[in-house]
Order: sequence, then structure tokens, then C-alpha cells
Amino acid sequence: MTMTPPASVAPDARRPGARTHRLASTSRIVAAAAAVLLGVSVFAGAFGAAPSAVAADGETSSGLELLVAAEGDGVVGDDGSLRVALSMVNQTATTVPAGTADIFVGRAPLASRSAVSAWLEGTRTTRLRDVGTATLGAVSSLSAVTATTVVEVGDDLDPGVYALRATSPSPRGTLVSRGVFVVGDEVDGDIAVLVPITAGPLENGLLSSDELAELTAPGGGLRAQVDAVTGTAAILAVDPAVVAAIRVLGTTAPPTATEWLDDLLALPNTRFALQFGDADLAAQYAAGVTEPLTVPTLAPAIVAAGVDTSTPSPTPTPTPTPTPGSESPVTADMAALTDIGDARGDVFWPAEGTVDADLVASLGSLSPEAVTIVSSADVGGEAGARARAGDSDLLVYDADVSAALRTATSAPRRIDRTAALATASAYASFADADADLLVTVGRSDDRTLPALRAAVRAAVRLDNRDAVSLTAVHTGTAEAVTVGRGAPDADRVAAVERFLDDEKDLAEFATILADPTVLTATERAAVLQLLGNGWVGHPDAWRVAVEDHLDETAATLDAVAIVPSPDINLLGSSAPLTFSVRNDLPWPATLVLLAEPNDPRLVVQNRIEVAAGAAQTTRVDVPVQARVGSGESSLDLELRSPTMVPIGTTTTVVVSVQAEWESVGIAVMAVLVGTFLVLGIVRTVLRLRRRAAPRSDGRADG
Repeated sequence: MTMTPPASVAPDARRPGARTHRLASTSRIVAAAAAVLLGVSVFAGAFGAAPSAVAADGETSSGLELLVAAEGDGVVGDDGSLRVALSMVNQTATTVPAGTADIFVGRAPLASRSAVSAWLEGTRTTRLRDVGTATLGAVSSLSAVTATTVVEVGDDLDPGVYALRATSPSPRGTLVSRGVFVVGDEVDGDIAVLVPITAGPLENGLLSSDELAELTAPGGGLRAQVDAVTGTAAILAVDPAVVAAIRVLGTTAPPTATEWLDDLLALPNTRFALQFGDADLAAQYAAGVTEPLTVPTLAPAIVAAGVDTSTPSPTPTPTPTPTPGSESPVTADMAALTDIGDARGDVFWPAEGTVDADLVASLGSLSPEAVTIVSSADVGGEAGARARAGDSDLLVYDADVSAALRTATSAPRRIDRTAALATASAYASFADADADLLVTVGRSDDRTLPALRAAVRAAVRLDNRDAVSLTAVHTGTAEAVTVGRGAPDADRVAAVERFLDDEKDLAEFATILADPTVLTATERAAVLQLLGNGWVGHPDAWRVAVEDHLDETAATLDAVAIVPSPDINLLGSSAPLTFSVRNDLPWPATLVLLAEPNDPRLVVQNRIEVAAGAAQTTRVDVPVQARVGSGESSLDLELRSPTMVPIGTTTTVVVSVQAEWESVGIAVMAVLVGTFLVLGIVRTVLRLRRRAAPRSDGRADG
């Protein structure tokens, strides 16, 4: 376009007779300025700057949104072609007529990851060229329309990450969307992909039968995770609480859960076990623990499930195939219950952003083979997948690539997933081509099977790398790094401290039971689930769950107590006083009732054994003797466990002694008996006299 330069102002324009000339010059200046602005507008459109009439990139325009993404994981084909997906989303109340979208690509590669991020966020411009147009159909109200097209970007582009941009006119303004694509290059390093196998946030120690049935059924979360990694070289990070929940149920477990466990164990993928419940390691250490918390036993859960744990005796006759719901022996050995297959031990994976040098050192000191998996955002220094921080062995996953993969696994729309995978490819292309690359799809609990499968399959081929096992990536050269100053969430640390305090109280309280682990082991399993990393994305729900658990613990500690008693009148020098002990637990309890008088006027049996039945109130008699005829005294009653741990609070009962009523009663009875005897004697004597007296007719009484 030819732009008219502004006219120069002649020297005589300042003279009084030059007013007409000045107006003409001003008109030419205005016209020239308009032409310049128009040229700038056209120039900006070609180079990626949004003109004022165009909505900001990545934003909706009054309920309309245009999305663009490079398919094929965002990688250009060998022939220089790129398949581009577009989508028009209409959140308005009217139909948007059919239209077109113009597609632009960058003329030169973006220089860094930060440049890629800035471009995608709409804060960076770059030179663009027009490569094609796509047709978009009419979009009904509250719906979307998609389209794909193949554009030729050229087979002579230098390797790197290039900008992608689409614009489309609409009744409410021009819509703009940004993306990226990659021209690949040769690499020597391999890639390792971490995929967590977890059940998401839980409040109870183990999944219930109903929860297992839902999660392992087709379309369920656990089923989706195993299906997504099948046939890939992904590294599995398995929550042992999931497999334990299935084994605890034995043959009473849902058939889908049993099948799922068989499929998991049959996979050839290398793997390691997360902490039980995938509990937050950083919060535990910040709360003062010296090694990760563990569940000592799951035997109470087996008993609660009603499963036989006995060892069957050999029999020469064939044993019939058990049917779902039938009883079969189940081992209570924790190693067997939590076995996830051929796994590497001593691997720890704290949540991203919670890692500091002390945590890494503490985990690294647990064993000579200990390995801690950390995010590249938590370390400083140039390193590939293998690194060392002091004496601690680390595996470092790429934070940027992993974040994009995590976004892809939970993307609600296919085009969002496509865009996220293209972004992952873009970030991966900046990794050291000679070093191994470690990535993860994250711990998100809202993943779907199609999204997770697509993310895993894209991850294992990122940047033209070959996927390798955990063992292979761990044999790489370890580069020295420094660990950042991450920190666990303060609320989670406070929760751990409260949990540990309650555990001490429960351990002492549980000594009233024949098997204390029905409380202590169950509590530990529930605590680890509440510390699970699956709760990280649900802080409000987590706080509610924690408070509910603390309330339940308080209710358990108050489940055994002396029933309050009214004042007692003791109408004698000795008599048993009856009290009641409440046991709301579903198990019988063995207790000791201690009775202590507050003055010497009462003599009591101080120690009485109490066998309190499960879920009932038990009567207890306390023998008492009074040393005075009358007066008011009191007894302090306290429950203890057989190991003399106080249970509940001390109860004081007022006892009014009226022992003189016993003497009065005896005296009254003696007087009455004496009176009756005297009356009887008198009556007898009178009768005898009447018999001995002569009758008036001279005959004796006969």
C-alpha cells in the first residue's frame, strides 16, 4: 500500500493571508495520518498484533469463542503439512451464521519456553504469514461447531516451535485464538513417563466394595488408568491402598475389581509403590515425623469384611471354584496385601511445590537405594532426568511438559486436549536433546479414559524420543542440582499434628479392647487417606473431611464412660451402691472402676473389674460401709484401662448416710415382737383360767 506522507508547511503559512493554505495543509495531514493508521493496522494483522476491533487472544467475545489447535501432537509432517483443528463455541442465545477462519503461522521459531508461554497467553507478538482458510458452519445457540483443515507450512522450516493463530469475523467482532506447532529435530535422549494409579481423595482407610465396583467398572477411574497405560512403556506409581482394598475383601470383592487387579499385575510396566493413600510426605516431615507413616495391619478390615483368614487343610478332593460372595482364606500379612507386582522399592514422590532440601535429605537417608522424584520447578541447575542433591539421589520430571500433559488428561473438550498436547510437544522440544527426559501426567482425579489415553500415548513419543523404563532412566548420568524452598500447605501440617495427637490418645484408649488395632490401625489408614495428594485440588472439601474425622475421633474417645448418677441415700451401715458404665463401641471392653471416698466415714472396695459389653450399658456394684450413724459424704469414680490408662473423666457421687435408721428399725421391731409375745401370753393365761373355773351347774368344763 502507498502511504501519502504528510505535506510540509511552507514558511509563508504563518502569514495572516495564508489561512486557506493552512486549512488545506491540515486536511492533507489528517488524511495522511489516517492512511498511516490504516497501514499500521494492516501491518499489525500480518505480524500478529490484534487491532482494536479484534477481541484479545484467548478471550471470548460476548459469548463467542474461537479455538485453534495443531493436531498430531502439534508436530508438522515430513511433507511440511500441518493438520489444524478449529472450533467455534456459541454461548449466546442466537445462532451464529456460517463463516470462515483465516490461519496464520509464524515466520520464525519462538526462541524459548518463556516466549512460547507469552505467545499463548497473548502477551507476545511475532511475524506471521497467511497459510489458509477454513470454513466454519453455522453454530446454534449454546453449542459448538468444529472443523479441520490441512495447511502447508513448508518442509524447509528450521526445527523449533512456531506460532499458530486463527481469526474469524463474527456478528460480535473478530475472534482470535492462538496455538503452537513444532518442527521436529533429531534427539539422542530417551523419555520416561510417570502415570499414577490412584483412587482420588478418600476419607476412609480403604475403598468399600461399592466404591471398588464403580471405579473398576468400564468407564471407572481405576479402569481408565490401567487401560490407558496398557501397551505403553509408562512407569506406574501405584497406591498400595487400592490393591489392599481388593485383597481384604477376598472373593467377596466385586468381579470387576478382581479382574482389574489381575490386569494390573499382568502389565510388564516397571512400577513403584506410593505411600499408602498417596499421603503427603512433606506435611508429615514438617509435622515432625522421622520417617513416612505406615499402616501396621489391615487385619481389622479383614475381620470387618467377614472373610475367613484361616489356612485351609489339604484335601484330596477337588475344591470347587469359589463364587463371588463365598468365604475363602485371606492373609493378613501387610506385604502380601499391598503387593503391586515386581516393583522397585524406596521410591518417594512428594507433591510438586512442597519439596525443600531438608525433605530431600530426610528421604534420601532412609536407605542407600532411596530415590526421590521431584519437579524441575523445585530444583536449580542444569540436569536431565537424573540428578543428585548432596547425598540424595533424585529423578527430576519436567514441570512445564508435565503441566501441559496434566491439562490434557482433564481437558473437557477434544480441542482443548489437542491444544494441550501440542503445548507439551512445544515445551519438550526445548529439553536437552542428549539427556533423558522424565515427565508425568499428574495426579488429577478428574481424568477421562480418552483424555488420559491420548496424553499417555503422546507422552511416550514426545520429541521423537523412545520411552524407557524406570530402571533405564535411573541409570543415566546424575548432575548436581540444588533444591529450592518449597513448603507444604500450613493447614495440612497442622492437620498432621492434630492427627498424631489424637493417635496417641486413641492408642491409650484402645488398651481397653482385646485387639487395640481395630482402632489404631483403622485410624492410621484413614489419616493417610486424608493426607492423600488427591485432596490437593479440593481444599474446601478436604477441610470438611478433616473436621468430620476429628469429630469422629472425639466421639470414639467419649464412647466409654460412667453414666452420671444422682445423689444416693445409704440407709444402713453397709450396702452395695450400683452404678452404670456406658460402652458405645461395637466391641466389648475390659475396664477397672476405681472408687475413692472423700472422707474416712465411708469404706469402699476401691478396685472393681468391669466387663462392659459391646454397644450396651453395664451395671456395676460397689460395696460400701459407713463408719458413722449419719452424715453426707461423696465418692470419686474413675474408669481405667487394665494398664491403668484413665478412660473418660472422674465422676463424683454424693452419698447421704442414714445408718441410725437401722437401729431405730431394729428397736421398733423388737418392741413390736415383745408386745405381741406379751399379748399372746396374757391371752393364753386367761383362757386357761376360764377353763379351770367351776361351771354354775357343777360340771367341769369338758
